[in-house]
Amino acid sequence: MKNRDIIVIGIQPWDIEIGSNCKNIAEVMSADNRVLYVNSPLDRKSRFSERKTEKVKRRLRVLRGKDNPLEQIKPGLWILNPKTMLESINMLPDGRLFDFGNRINNRRFAKEVRKAVSILGFKDFYLFNDSSMFLGLYQKELLRPVLYIYYMRDYLIKNPFWRKHGVRLEPMLIRHADVVVNNSTLYTEYGRKYNRHSYMVGQGCDIDAYNNDIQDIKIASDLSAINKPVIGYVGFLSSRRLNVELMEEIAGSRPGWTMVLVGPEDDIFKESRLHQLPNVVFTGPRKPEELPGYVQGFDVCLNPQRINDATIGNYPRKIDEYLAMGKPTVASATKAMEYFAQYTYLGESATDYIGLIDKALLNNSPDLEKSRKDFARSHTWKNNVDEIYKAVEAVEKENSETSKHIKKVEESGLKAKLKSNPMLQKWVMLFITPKNRPRPRWYIRLLVNRFFHKRGKNSLIRRPSRMDVFPYNRFELGNSSTIESYCVINNGSGHVILGNRVRVGIGSVIIGPVRMGNGSGLGQHVFVSGFNHGYKDATRNSSVQPLDIRPVEIGEESHIGANAVVLAGVRIGKRCQIGAGSVVTKDVPDFSIAVGNPARIVKRFNQESGTWEKV
Repeated sequence: MKNRDIIVIGIQPWDIEIGSNCKNIAEVMSADNRVLYVNSPLDRKSRFSERKTEKVKRRLRVLRGKDNPLEQIKPGLWILNPKTMLESINMLPDGRLFDFGNRINNRRFAKEVRKAVSILGFKDFYLFNDSSMFLGLYQKELLRPVLYIYYMRDYLIKNPFWRKHGVRLEPMLIRHADVVVNNSTLYTEYGRKYNRHSYMVGQGCDIDAYNNDIQDIKIASDLSAINKPVIGYVGFLSSRRLNVELMEEIAGSRPGWTMVLVGPEDDIFKESRLHQLPNVVFTGPRKPEELPGYVQGFDVCLNPQRINDATIGNYPRKIDEYLAMGKPTVASATKAMEYFAQYTYLGESATDYIGLIDKALLNNSPDLEKSRKDFARSHTWKNNVDEIYKAVEAVEKENSETSKHIKKVEESGLKAKLKSNPMLQKWVMLFITPKNRPRPRWYIRLLVNRFFHKRGKNSLIRRPSRMDVFPYNRFELGNSSTIESYCVINNGSGHVILGNRVRVGIGSVIIGPVRMGNGSGLGQHVFVSGFNHGYKDATRNSSVQPLDIRPVEIGEESHIGANAVVLAGVRIGKRCQIGAGSVVTKDVPDFSIAVGNPARIVKRFNQESGTWEKV
């Protein structure tokens, strides 16, 4: 994939203190594409509980208008801190109340993303979601990407925070996604329960940072004065993932070893017996670029995970980092570690670990170091992203072939036969509509149309409205869209496609072919028609002449004022305003205001200055 626009959302912000798969993936993607990396917005609970942290202070400066929410950090890569506050809703009971609050959060988030998309001029973008199962749940319908990619790299629903609502919602999101990519065979099997487009793409590692063959990686100064051998771990010290008791037993049983733990700690680690043991060193958080220096100073690297549902399939990114430097590594025997079995020592109990560490210290050699390096260095982020691209391209190819097949079926099906057989056409039309009455029969409206037309979730058609929609052309009404009372919708001459959150005002008329984008709306008594009556033959009545069919398109978030008329063939761009009573005869570009009869453009929005300017 090259020269595409990609939006990345997820649960790890760009300013996270530890390494992040999502950040590495976004950086590789930005080498050949334009990438917008969107941080999760500040939520109300964190606003107060973490108000002293720099991360929250930075988000507050954006909310108060002191910092620009959009920042370009390198060519092709932008970071967005959304200028909005999310509600803290995880404590709500699972079900409708949580869904209501979550939809509000999704809309606030999408609104800010759309602003950035508009500023950057992103077109036909892909949406890559790194495990954000709540905030990403409705983004496919709200942002309308070309393709929605869900990335699973962790068994989050085993985490208490995510489990409460995620057990129900993540399968919904997986079904909703166009493609699911995973870094573990276990997660791939889980994904395929709900979406057959679930692919194992492996994992990448920042190989260059850990390549001690091409650069002189100096041992971290913290380690210069401590006793050897050094047994070390780098990463977040989480008691949910790491076996604290096992680590205490290892350090307590071998006082001659120095155990060095690099990274932030949770509360249980802070209160653990490890802090009382003289041969255990806690360095605290370190910058990503400092971490190779610590690994360089380890004689044996550790990954003492608990073996549970949360860790069993989790791809251990740090194992690649350890092996890339040729380090002997002892880790817990999870299912994911089977992939590394030939290059690591795997155990479960403290007794296993102590014996394996002894073995690793005694049996290390240049040949073993080289084999570890070669294996790990094949796991580059570029290779990982290429696997993601392959999964995306496979789905796109299938979608393209499906579209071609549908078109072929349509061309060889009933429509084609009707066109080639006037008598058959006459009898079918009599079955669908009464003679000289251009509206479908009652049984077509009640029994047939439901199989041909689409109604989105929470859509509403108020009575009385005249729905003259026929089964031989498409009619679609998107999610949360409303057609008010006394409207007329007719798709007899072409498809009528109304997107999500569209509102059609009282007494309005839409005659296809017409397409209205997400969030667009018509005021009261607006007339929109995708055809004109034929008049070329002056000797015949126009009602019996061929129609002049030219589709109308109304862009996203545009509004047409009351009593306006939009004529056939007109394209109105996104975020436009058409004045009441206007007659639109020509195209209106994006971000414009048009008024009058015929309508003329009077203002355009300058995206650089953020102001409307007179034309």
